[in-house]
Amino acid sequence: MRLRNKLFIQHTITIIMLLAAMYVVVNYTLSKSMIERDSQTLSQYYSLHRIEALKIVNDKKISIEQLFSGTYAPLIASHLAANSNFQVQLFDPEGTIIGDSGNKEDLVKRSDIVAALGGQTATVITEGEAGKVLIYASPFAYEGRIVGGFRYLLDLNQHEQTLAEMRRWFIGVALGCLLIALLASYSFSFFLMKPLHALQQALKLVAIGDFSRKIIVRSQDEVRELADDFNLMSEALQKHIELLHYEQGKQKTFYDNVTHELKTPLTSIIGFSDLIDKMERTDDIRTCNVYIRKESTRLLQMVEELLQSSLKGDEAWRIQLERTDLAALLSDSLRILEPTLNKSAISTTLLADPCQVYLDPKRTQQVLFNVIDNAIKHSECTQLHIRLEHADGQCIVRISDNGKGMSDSEVQALFLPADEKPSRPISAQSHGLGLLLCRQLMKLQGGSISVQSREEQSTDVELFFQTELQPSQILLQN
Repeated sequence: MRLRNKLFIQHTITIIMLLAAMYVVVNYTLSKSMIERDSQTLSQYYSLHRIEALKIVNDKKISIEQLFSGTYAPLIASHLAANSNFQVQLFDPEGTIIGDSGNKEDLVKRSDIVAALGGQTATVITEGEAGKVLIYASPFAYEGRIVGGFRYLLDLNQHEQTLAEMRRWFIGVALGCLLIALLASYSFSFFLMKPLHALQQALKLVAIGDFSRKIIVRSQDEVRELADDFNLMSEALQKHIELLHYEQGKQKTFYDNVTHELKTPLTSIIGFSDLIDKMERTDDIRTCNVYIRKESTRLLQMVEELLQSSLKGDEAWRIQLERTDLAALLSDSLRILEPTLNKSAISTTLLADPCQVYLDPKRTQQVLFNVIDNAIKHSECTQLHIRLEHADGQCIVRISDNGKGMSDSEVQALFLPADEKPSRPISAQSHGLGLLLCRQLMKLQGGSISVQSREEQSTDVELFFQTELQPSQILLQN
């Protein structure tokens, strides 16, 4: 059963119980009020009748005992009951009815007479042949002794008819109120359930990953608090999921870049290994072994850094800046790449004068390897020109090839994350995979990287290095 129906049934039962209780209370109160009113009226009549009886005793010159005798009592009862709607009876000290104004049946129940002869006023309701009768009995005391009493019998049929009419009116009004209350309850439950229904629909959307639905409640109650809490929960879940996606994206990009970086030393090791088989001079073999050992050590260091980075949950590369001769670093890097360049039939020229700059040698060498490796794999060039220049407190490394070049859109996509790059043919899907990491490494060293290309002509890559240590780099070093 739905909550709305449960609320409606609960309200219906509650209203019916309240109306039933009101019916009992009102019926009892009205009946009691009418009886008390009639009893008070009869009491007032008794006071008047007592005065009139005493007057008769004085006027007729009769004794009080004769008043309550069979001779005078019937006449007095008839006289007192004239122009009234109740029956008057007189009884003697023995409890015998000696005067009666009516011809109705004599009620066998005499407990009221016994109470009156005991000096108390008695009110009794009893059943007669024609219905309920109210009996009011009061003692008649004279000179300190009870010489008899007056008894009044009031037919309650008219009262019962009045009560029945009032009951019918009450039931009619109660049914009308019940109908109005149920309609109001149904409408109220509709407005109460409306935000809950909206919350239910929003929860279904949350279950499928849609957090856009917001619940708006104008009332100042628990339902609004529930709606506000749901909105906060939805926003928190959305931010948490977005953060998870962001972290997953960063992790994927990081490992993609690292995987690409591992290729360079592996390629150099394989290239020098191939050259050893073709060499006869011991010095040349030793030189190849030196470079193989050097690249193997660099590869091992990269793997260790990757493991440390994974354990710490930090994907950023650590930078250790030192003053280095950039020309010597370029020469050493080309020597490492020489087997790969020769295998690809690419001739290389290097024009570099000594230039002292602040950089991280290992990271800078990774950038150089990435740039030259991209030129080897993707540019289809036959010549590679590298030139080192000085300009305004910077050293600029320009790497130019005579390859097929790139369009402006391809140049703009070089530094985009892998998942944001536009789709390209399969042969070009790996183009520029490490350039995003190159830019990050250059930025951490206080430098930068730029690429210009002309289709079917050439591509120029410029690397900018600082000759002086910047304040931010000093803090980074510390």
